[in-house]
Amino acid sequence: METTFGFYDLIETFTKPGCAVCNLLQAETTRLLDSILYEYATDTSTQAAFRDSRGLCSEHGHQLTQMGNALGIAVLYEHPLNDVLRILQGTAPGGGSQARLMTRLFPQNPNGAIIDALTPTKPCIACASQAETEARYVKILSDFADDERMTGVFRASDGLCLPHFIQVLQNTADPSRSRLLIAIQTDIWTRLRDELREFMRKNDYQHASEAITEAEGVSWRRVVARMAGERGILSSRRTIS
Repeated sequence: METTFGFYDLIETFTKPGCAVCNLLQAETTRLLDSILYEYATDTSTQAAFRDSRGLCSEHGHQLTQMGNALGIAVLYEHPLNDVLRILQGTAPGGGSQARLMTRLFPQNPNGAIIDALTPTKPCIACASQAETEARYVKILSDFADDERMTGVFRASDGLCLPHFIQVLQNTADPSRSRLLIAIQTDIWTRLRDELREFMRKNDYQHASEAITEAEGVSWRRVVARMAGERGILSSRRTIS
């Protein structure tokens, strides 16, 4: 199977702390937001996308505010703000023919039409891009799970977070690859559990004289990221079926 640029991105990123897929998503989302803010703030198609989605989601919107270019943000958000104001002004009590029409059509609950009009018709463009990128990296990891280069860096890494590990397994039909992925991830999480237990044990007064290693000292932070994903990546998408 022919390798892709994404393959080498994963190989490189597995050598860094944290879930490789999460880290790649963070990097690509940052690049996207930077590009939107500094290159496409006045682009009509970008502005149309912002209007359809009522701006960005909470996570990516607040991330955007940390990137500077206040004028670019103002330009992008003026359009969705104008849209929601027009909707409210048109449906407010005494707000014109549209308000009177809504009252006649929906005498019991006229707010339903207002809610529909205010609700975004498209997802946050950063979330949509992130989902496409995520699917691509998950597929690459699944397809190349038994490649020695991938296996080597995966085994030596912090492993995947639980949500991305589940996604990779969902995309892996080959039983031998699934077994390999499970074996490697089990070893990684077993090491983490051992470090977490040592951290707790050494915090007991009876063992307070024993030095806590660097890995043990951050194990409580790492276990949160391994179970939930890196900060800001999956916060708005974690669901229970």
